[in-house]
Formats: sequence, structure tokens, C-alpha cells
Amino acid sequence: MAKKEFSKSIVLLLVLFIVAALALTGINTVTAPIIEANGASAQFEPLFAVMPEAENFEVLYDVNDAASTALVDVPATVQGVYSETSGLGYAVTLSTSEGYTKEPITMTLAIDAEGKISALEVTSYPETKDVGADYPLTYVGQDSALGGVSLVAGVTFSSSAIKNAVTDGFNVLINNGLVGAGQKSDDQVLLELLPQVYSGIANSGAILQYEEAEVDSGSIVKALKALNGTGYAFILNDGSANYLGVCTLAGGAKIVDLEGSEVDNSAMLEEIKAYTAENAESQAEQEIAKLQRITSETAEVSALSVDICNSISGVYSIVDGGVQYYGFVSRSYGYNNMTMPIYFVLDENGAIVKMTCDELILYAEYFTTYTLDEPSYKEGFVGLTTDSYTGEQAFISGATMSSDAVDIATKDAFAAFAAIS
Repeated sequence: MAKKEFSKSIVLLLVLFIVAALALTGINTVTAPIIEANGASAQFEPLFAVMPEAENFEVLYDVNDAASTALVDVPATVQGVYSETSGLGYAVTLSTSEGYTKEPITMTLAIDAEGKISALEVTSYPETKDVGADYPLTYVGQDSALGGVSLVAGVTFSSSAIKNAVTDGFNVLINNGLVGAGQKSDDQVLLELLPQVYSGIANSGAILQYEEAEVDSGSIVKALKALNGTGYAFILNDGSANYLGVCTLAGGAKIVDLEGSEVDNSAMLEEIKAYTAENAESQAEQEIAKLQRITSETAEVSALSVDICNSISGVYSIVDGGVQYYGFVSRSYGYNNMTMPIYFVLDENGAIVKMTCDELILYAEYFTTYTLDEPSYKEGFVGLTTDSYTGEQAFISGATMSSDAVDIATKDAFAAFAAIS
């Protein structure tokens, strides 16, 4: 009898185990879709914020599972690409570290089926200077050309980072045939060429720094004055096509077409030279005085014209005690895109004899981590040539913008020396 009771107990336990297992299986069958839906809901929540009328989303690309996507040419800024299931368009999540602090700026972009932005939400913004709550609204209605979007004055690094990330979001959709590309105007194409043609009008991030100046007539459609006072850029039209012109105080002048190829048009070239001569504020007198102070008061200093279009505002011949030297003044952009005049004196072999700057650290009171022995720092440039300069000599710990400005100035001074005929 005891054996029968034991057997019944075993059978009962087995039955209970099977029932429990079936119950758990049933519960899992019911709850799994709910758990999955809840997970998807959390993932899609930022997408519904920019596309509230959406029914649902399909994942086309997830940076955490990049190997499973069929999309190609996905930029590093793109974190996710989603298709709205009813055909309203696409949502793209983005992250960029191109801002001033180099901390990630994240955003969610909605692009409708016609390839136009329907919403842009900045979801994380660690920058110290705000682009403003209305800035994302300027993107609404724009196609991939972003023709109506400008950078925010004083916040060019961060607003440029946002604009570049949005462009990356468009590019992944365009490159995979999901939306069509917008048509850029000639002005946009030429302005995109400008940092390559005239590096002195852009900061270390290749972001243009200019203000629009008045024009009267002729072939000059727009005149753009470089904020560092090194010269002008021009949008030109000869009646048949648009061109980009550049004229600098150092003597550089050129005209290029929409492909970036230099154009031989003497009439337009003379026009932009005349405009620059009439409107530019020459700084030669102050630059000559400074160069005499750092060499000798008896030095003979005279201006030279050199075909360069970088941060150099003046090139000078310096004869001191019968010895030939050359002086160069760079006006590269430092902290907050402020101009940093930096002076170089090179010998006839192209080696630096003197390097100085009125202020290497602009707004020094805002910086607490940098260390700099200025006399030793400047002395470290003496004897350097274009072959021995590596860029490391310009580094100032804790002062990235100043380091970049000095690095650009040094390279531009060497380039100007090489251009002296």
C-alpha cells in the first residue's frame, strides 16, 4: 500500500509539473509580444515625438546591429534609420561630436516622403552656448540642399555640427534611394568651395567667418568681408554663369567656377581687386610698426604682394643691418572665433627668427587648466622650418583654440614664404 501511495505521489508531481510548464509556456506566448512591443515603444518614442501622426516604424538601420542592415554608406553620425509603416516618410536618429565641447549632440530628424524635413528635435545639447530654441525650426520644410538654413552667429561650431549631422541623415536616405536629393543653388555650391579657395575666411573647423558688404553694380553680386580683415570673397556673374572670386590684402586674387577650376577673366579680376583696394581697411602701418619693434627700429620694412589666400594679411621684406628677412602677419581665428594677430620673421632660408603674438590666450580668465610659459613657448619656434615644423610645437595644454590658431598661422606663414618669387 505504501508503494502505491508513493507511486501516486510521483504521478501527481509529474502532472503538476507538466501543468505548470504548460501554464508558463502559455503565459510566455501571451506576454512575449507585449514585452517586445514595450521595448519597441521605448525605442520608437523619440520617433513619435517628431512624427506624432505615425502608425508605427520599421527599423532599417540600428548602429548596435549594423551588420544586419541592407543600407549602404551610413555615416558614423547616423545612429538609427526608420521607415514609417504607413508611408509618411522616415525618421533618423543622429549623434555628433563636432560641436565646441566635443561632447555628443543628439537629435531626431523626420523627413517626409517628398524628401523634406517635417521636424527636427535636439534631444541632447551639452554645449555652453545655446543655438536657440527656434534654430531647429529653420530646418522644417527644407530639402537636402538646406538652402534656407544658416549658422548661428557666435555659435558657429555647434550650429555647423547640427547642420552637418542633418546632411548626413539626408545622405543615407539619398544614397539608398529612399528620397531624392534637393538641388543646391549656385551660391551654395560656391560658398561650399570657399574654404578650399580662401582658407583665411574660415576658422579651424572650416566654418566661414564673414559679413556681407554693400555692392554697387557690375559683375559683383555679393561681397563677403572676412571677419579677420584678411580680404574679401565675391559671388560674381558675367551674364552667363556664376563664379567665386577672392582677393586678399596679401596680394592673392583668383576666380573659380562651380567646379572649383580657376577661370581666366581679367575684367572680373580687376573689378574685385578695385573693390578690395577701395573698401579694405589696410593694416600695413600697424603691422610694419610691430615688425620693426620685434626686429629693430632701424630695419627697413616694405610690403610685398604675394599670391596667397590664407590667414596671412601682410607679407613684408625686412632688411636689418644689411641682412634680408621676411615678415608675415597671420590673422587666424582663436577662441570664440576672435582674430589672433600672430607675427613671424623668417630668414632668407625660411627658418623662423622671431614669433610673437599680443595675446596667445584670449579671455585667459575663462581658462583654468592651461599652463603656458609664453617666452619659452615663443622661443620654441625659433629655427623651425617647414620641414621641421610638426604642429606639436603649437600645442598649448588646455587651450585648443589658441593651439589651432597658432598651428594655422605657422603653416600659412611657411606657405607665404614659399610663394615669394
